[in-house]
Amino acid sequence: MSLFNENPKSIFTNIKELLKLGSSNRHHAFHTPVFSNKNQNNSVDSRVVVLRKFDKDNLKLNFSTDFRSSKIINLKRNNNSSFVFYDFKLKIQLRIKTLSIINNKNDISKNAWKLTRLSSRKCYLTEKAPSSVTTLPNDGIPEYLKGIDPSHEESEKGYNNFTVIENEIQCIDWLYLAASGHRRLKIDFKNSEPLFEWIIP
Repeated sequence: MSLFNENPKSIFTNIKELLKLGSSNRHHAFHTPVFSNKNQNNSVDSRVVVLRKFDKDNLKLNFSTDFRSSKIINLKRNNNSSFVFYDFKLKIQLRIKTLSIINNKNDISKNAWKLTRLSSRKCYLTEKAPSSVTTLPNDGIPEYLKGIDPSHEESEKGYNNFTVIENEIQCIDWLYLAASGHRRLKIDFKNSEPLFEWIIP
């Protein structure tokens, strides 16, 4: 991104290109954003997630999680959420406000599950729920699967736990860092067309 390209629509196009790359390229900086939401104590929980899909037409960011995880309980109570992306090479940060939608045992989760590799399906076969207390360091994977991937048939047991979180983009806060002068643009999607607003970094 060049400071000479300060056209908001061009910036928005570039944002969508970067998010698409982040969803498809595991080596891209946008592949693993920080996702945050409020917990039951009304404080904020943040964690790194893997961006699995970006729907540029409907402006949705998708990642997968375990239905037994605490974030599911929390998102059912309050589905306001946010993402932070940062590319240290491009010096671009995105702070994105979203509304999260839980997809478990429906067409969206079913289609995503079909595309999920066995090594990733294995994560949903843990005997205990994520965040369960354990007396010894343990990943919760059954002993018979230690060091190996499950068969396709074995992996199917994990489908009940597999969940796709769709996150509808409400607002994007774009920040470009440069010694010659930072730039910051807010993009709001309350209306049918994006509303662009330059703000001080």
